[in-house]
Amino acid sequence: MSKQNILKQIRRAGVIGAGGAGFPAYKKLETDADHIIANGVECEPLLYKDRESMIREKERFIEGLRIMRNLTGARKVTIALKSKNKDIADMLEPLASPEGMDIFIMNDIYPAGDEYILVYDVTGKKIPIGGYPTQIGVVVNNVETIVNVAYAVGNKPVTHKFVTITGAVKTPVTACVPVGIGFADCIALAGGVTISNPVILTDGVMMGGVERDFTSHISKTSGGLIVLPENHPLVVRKTAPRRNYMTVGHSACDQCSFCTELCPRYLLGYPIQPHLVMRSLQFVGNQSELLSRWAGACCECNICSLFACPESLDPKSICVDTKNRLRETNGNFTASELSGIYLDVHPRRKGREVPVPMLYQRLGIKRYDRQAQFSEVTIVPKSVCIPLNSHVGTPAKPTVERGDFVHAGDVIADVQEESLGCPVHASIDGIVTELTSISITISNKH
Repeated sequence: MSKQNILKQIRRAGVIGAGGAGFPAYKKLETDADHIIANGVECEPLLYKDRESMIREKERFIEGLRIMRNLTGARKVTIALKSKNKDIADMLEPLASPEGMDIFIMNDIYPAGDEYILVYDVTGKKIPIGGYPTQIGVVVNNVETIVNVAYAVGNKPVTHKFVTITGAVKTPVTACVPVGIGFADCIALAGGVTISNPVILTDGVMMGGVERDFTSHISKTSGGLIVLPENHPLVVRKTAPRRNYMTVGHSACDQCSFCTELCPRYLLGYPIQPHLVMRSLQFVGNQSELLSRWAGACCECNICSLFACPESLDPKSICVDTKNRLRETNGNFTASELSGIYLDVHPRRKGREVPVPMLYQRLGIKRYDRQAQFSEVTIVPKSVCIPLNSHVGTPAKPTVERGDFVHAGDVIADVQEESLGCPVHASIDGIVTELTSISITISNKH
């Protein structure tokens, strides 16, 4: 097949980034590249879904990398793994080596999976400020996305998702579940909750959100469900209202600069200094705006708030609020200003990286550090609610009507070809019972 036909297959199969923002995979693979990097570092504590998907789908994983290399013309392919998963490296080596693919072992630090950090550690190149890996000839995808690329070329659309269900549950598991399955059904796979006041951290303890609604649903970008008690310090920190963290930050920050000195992107030389953003709370007008611009390169990894700050303040949330305002007002640094503040890599960078085991202790989650191995159980839920806006770009529009019978794999919503986006597929056989502009509910015919 031609490159264009393969890209169309990947698009028609609904392959998007299986984590993060859900960027459509075909769009990344349209461009020429020198280097393909498979992001298998899985730096969020407690999650095992990348590890288990590599074990379950190792042949498809290598096949997906081969397809991506052919599409982009890349001369180099690297599989990035953490040292804690040395057994995965040993498993993949016999498959990767004959293909000329390298395996890169990273230390077990957080946030190794940030694209800016990953690309620099693997290639020695920096992604431009506010830019993308493709601008320096690199394409980065996570493990499950690469597996889905291989399936797409074999005419199998994205209907299922690897997720880890862990925390305060009876038996942590990783499972491959239908897209749109409810959180409660997933937690049942782990034997149910073991506490009386549960909430869910979605997709990670560091960058994930807090969900109290157990009827919410898994999307194509979901990575994990972590059950914690509602009074756990992490939950309390993550659900603090804006007024609280702004007021406390204004009154309590003593400008120790620990947040900046441990910031992973600052250590790479990017113009991000959370302590200066915190200082902006002390000013109004032009001085506040000048200090606010040091938030623009924040990757929202939460090291500053959940690890570095000795006062338990929340620089990350203040940086996020500030970034949103900067986007609205076009208040970021100009290109000429950036040229003078774009620094070299910090000479103490390696000594300031945060080991994941230290995070477990600091976050109070060591008790939940249990391996979530893959569950072979096949689950067919009574219904699924499939989101239409999981990907970056134009949300998909329904192509079915209420009452239609659909099979797993059928297209149920689509995006015009000239728009950025991907079709959405039914994940189970059933009848369309509810249809909105943002989701489609399918009920199991049984």
